[in-house]
Amino acid sequence: MATTPFSSPTLRYQTLRGILGFIDLLSSLVLALVFRNILPDLQPQNLLLEFWLLSSGVAWLVSRGSPPLLALDTYGRSFLAPLYSLAGCLLLFAISRQYYSLAFLGFTTSSWILCMLLARVVLRSLAPKLRVLLLGEEAHKPPYHVQLEVKRMLQPDQVRLNEADLLLIDTELAYGGDWRKLITHAQVIGVPVVPVAEISEELTGKVSVELLQSSYMDTGGRFNPTYVSVKRTFDIFATLLVSPVLLVLCGLVALVVLIDVGRPILFWQTRVGLDNRPFRMVKFRSMRRNSEQGGAAFAQKGDARVSKLGKVLRKFRLDELPQFWNVLRGEMSIIGPRPEQGTFVEQFTREIPLYQVRHWVRPGISGWAQVNQGYAAGTDETVEKLRFDLYYIKHFSFWLDLRVVAKTIWTILSGFGAR
Repeated sequence: MATTPFSSPTLRYQTLRGILGFIDLLSSLVLALVFRNILPDLQPQNLLLEFWLLSSGVAWLVSRGSPPLLALDTYGRSFLAPLYSLAGCLLLFAISRQYYSLAFLGFTTSSWILCMLLARVVLRSLAPKLRVLLLGEEAHKPPYHVQLEVKRMLQPDQVRLNEADLLLIDTELAYGGDWRKLITHAQVIGVPVVPVAEISEELTGKVSVELLQSSYMDTGGRFNPTYVSVKRTFDIFATLLVSPVLLVLCGLVALVVLIDVGRPILFWQTRVGLDNRPFRMVKFRSMRRNSEQGGAAFAQKGDARVSKLGKVLRKFRLDELPQFWNVLRGEMSIIGPRPEQGTFVEQFTREIPLYQVRHWVRPGISGWAQVNQGYAAGTDETVEKLRFDLYYIKHFSFWLDLRVVAKTIWTILSGFGAR
């Protein structure tokens, strides 16, 4: 069996990652020198460049980490290091009581972000395909991806580790004998051994609920508790920041609802939130009166209960605007799994394993499932929705929230998934 570790594609990846890190750090220095010289009011400030170089160097180190398995590096880091550097600079100037230029900090920070983004776009286009060996005849194959060349290996003696960038294993299979020796050997010489489910999760943005067991899940746990308080603070700040625009939009939508379906303008409904606590969610009324007199029901495509103008409000999510009130009250977040009615929660809890995990975080006005799948009606679609929700909870972070915000803007403009 060959023992040569990584061959050319992996070496190219390592080289490109090294180049990217060098560009990230060098661009900070070059941009600081450029703006230091072209902005005339900065000439007498001797500490300005020194403080920026110190803070940017520390920010570059702090923000570095292992990139995703199938990506050269995340676009999120293009924002992380410059913003860390900006905060560090402001702190240093505050401590030293020195004058600082907002123009310099603004131009340098924004330009550094653009340089890092551009470097990632260019170098990702140069990244090679990864040669992946799938072990076992019965192993599930990962979803297609242009960056992967997947070859199934039926016998351990067919595998040449010098021809593999990584090995894929199926955790549902029991690898023994020569397969186990091969896997151990690969780990020793540095060839990554990755479960198919992990690759599939990264490619699809959802977790395979079939591989999880309810008995292993601690319903009082959290995947990322450190981000909870930060997220709550951000929710309040962002809501208050956009409140002038929200009030104007809400006034216009309220007038539309009044003309379209009359009073009451607002629709209140009990939903299930964090830790299974019920709360009253508010939205603009988009359905005709007595739309749920027959009991709770999912909205369907072409639902006759929705008014003509209500269809427009629902398509562009304008009926959800009052839920920022629920955000201020702490019952919801801006981003999170969509809250469901108690009747459906009871039904899905009985029918779908792990459904209660959705309530580990605050429900949101928009969520990872909404921007990837759209509206869900029925058990099958809710299972698919749960896969996205579990992915969100597992990767609960600022950068995933930022991705949801960006996708939400596209969803609003396109009307994707509305009913």
